[in-house]
Amino acid sequence: MPRVSVIVPNYNHASFLNQRIESILNQTFQDFELILLDDCSSDSSREVMEQYRNNPHVTHIVYGESNSGSAFRQWDKGISLAKGEWLWVAESDDYAEPTFLERLLKEVDKVPDCVLAYSATFWVDQQDRKLWGTPHNDKVNVYEGHDFIHQKLAVCNSIANVSECIFRRDKFRPTENYRYEHMRLCGDWFFYVLLAEQGRVVEVEKPLSYYRQHQSNISSDAEHRGLTFLEGANVLEYMKKHCELKKSDYARGWGKMWAQYERQYEFSQEVKAKVKHRMARHPEIVRWYQLYKIKAWLK
Repeated sequence: MPRVSVIVPNYNHASFLNQRIESILNQTFQDFELILLDDCSSDSSREVMEQYRNNPHVTHIVYGESNSGSAFRQWDKGISLAKGEWLWVAESDDYAEPTFLERLLKEVDKVPDCVLAYSATFWVDQQDRKLWGTPHNDKVNVYEGHDFIHQKLAVCNSIANVSECIFRRDKFRPTENYRYEHMRLCGDWFFYVLLAEQGRVVEVEKPLSYYRQHQSNISSDAEHRGLTFLEGANVLEYMKKHCELKKSDYARGWGKMWAQYERQYEFSQEVKAKVKHRMARHPEIVRWYQLYKIKAWLK
């Protein structure tokens, strides 16, 4: 069995696929299988994938007959095919340093009950230019799962994207996939909570992954639609019920984020109304949101 199963879910990223796949095949750690998935792309993605049909690392190339409508359903499809102890969902428009797997596996081997590990990431544009500085050091942080949820997931998803993570296959909970599969934006956030409930988390502060920003990113449109709150509220309510969150863990942070996102993403009146209706279940957040709105008006 391979130590790692690498899953590449793709939709219309033919222009980035070669770079993504080559950055996997050129890893200094070579005990992995590669699973390529295409979600019924309309570009030349299939032609790119077929170039790797006979590569010894490639165990599956799967073409969807129709678009699934969800990146997270693609994750589940890849996980169902995987045989490795560790899983790396490597998004098709991102890429990685050659030492990504070697370094993360080195750290998780020091933490026997680790369920999730991730590195820092560089944010890059379509031409691989770094968009802003990423703190660069070699510090490693180990969190108890409960502490990671409270410190890193209670207010927002502190993991920039899934490409910078590896996680234990035997900790994947398929019975819980209904909680995130239907989401457009916050499914990964929910996914990390479900993992962190089961063990420790390792954070490597050195950037080893490259997160692509471009016009076709789902996240930008989703933010304008208020999905951080419309979907994120489901994540919050799960954590409140199952992870012993207190108001002091999340209320102020959520209120501040709501006021900021409303301005930054220029919520329409329709989106404002939807978010207000959804967040009405959390009056402790509404109060902080109102305070930050007043503070913004006084500036």
